[in-house]
Amino acid sequence: MRSWMLACVFICTAGFGGAAWAKLDVVFFNPGAVDDSFWGDVDQLMLAASTTLDIKLDIIHSDRNHFKMITQLDELLASAKALPNYVILVNEKQSAIKMLQALYPHPVYVQLILNDISPGERDALLQDPHWQEYLLPAIIPDNYAIGSATAKALMDDLEGKAAKVLLISGDKSTPASVLRTQGASDYFFMQSNATLTQTVYGQWSEAVAYGQALTLLNRYPDLNVIWTASDRMAIGVLKALKEKGLVSGKDVFVGTINTSPEILQLCRQHSVSVIGGGHFLVGALGLVELQYYQQHKKYLPYDNVALFGVLQPDSAFYQMLVARDWPQIFQSQILNKLPLKA
Repeated sequence: MRSWMLACVFICTAGFGGAAWAKLDVVFFNPGAVDDSFWGDVDQLMLAASTTLDIKLDIIHSDRNHFKMITQLDELLASAKALPNYVILVNEKQSAIKMLQALYPHPVYVQLILNDISPGERDALLQDPHWQEYLLPAIIPDNYAIGSATAKALMDDLEGKAAKVLLISGDKSTPASVLRTQGASDYFFMQSNATLTQTVYGQWSEAVAYGQALTLLNRYPDLNVIWTASDRMAIGVLKALKEKGLVSGKDVFVGTINTSPEILQLCRQHSVSVIGGGHFLVGALGLVELQYYQQHKKYLPYDNVALFGVLQPDSAFYQMLVARDWPQIFQSQILNKLPLKA
């Protein structure tokens, strides 16, 4: 506790210029729902970070409706309220360009996290003097790498046996979904003892993935590896396996990404063989970077912050996730990893 308090004092004084800077006012457009397993974790860690850093943070949820998210931004810009200094966006289903167009007339800094616009779109925007000032660097975890790493961990669990693989992706357009799935697909394709049967799109939904898994377990009776792009879809798969009388971790090995309490427990019980996670750190890391940017007009290097990894149930980080200890996670996984000393 004492080290955490000292770090708070350091960040709020030496690391960010003390009383010389005005309090940040940030709005985060969260594309998920309040009770979503992943997006809820993003919220909780950002709230812990905003308390530590003394940032005014508002979070607006669009409940997985990217059209609603665009409308919510329009409503904010049309309101009589003073606009925030900073807006954090996620390019959910390629919605960010429309949101950037709406923000263009306003002196609001924009940071994208988790899903960026394409390099070509970013290069084009940065030809404009407005965006040269107001479009900040994105913070994007390596979704391709975690797709590949979770696929590798599943193959390792098979200990050399032949793999008959099903991929359940999220959707066809969100960059995180596309890259995550491509990483897994490429890894399995390169293995001589793996056969990729099919890739389907579960729309991040437990119910959709459940129905798909039931159908495809009938179609491919020798299926023994199911990779999913998110935890809710993995839980749908486990329900289908149980109905088919199959044992996860013995008959079929299931891997996934995200760190909800339910999936962490299932991994401890060996019902889920592989979990990738850590990318929920991005929102809180973004707040640190915004506060540092306000003073120094640059971002801190964050190479040491592990935004993705295959998680081990006996690790200290895993125990913090089980406990949902957000202040300690912020301290140990972000603040302790950044070069904050002046």
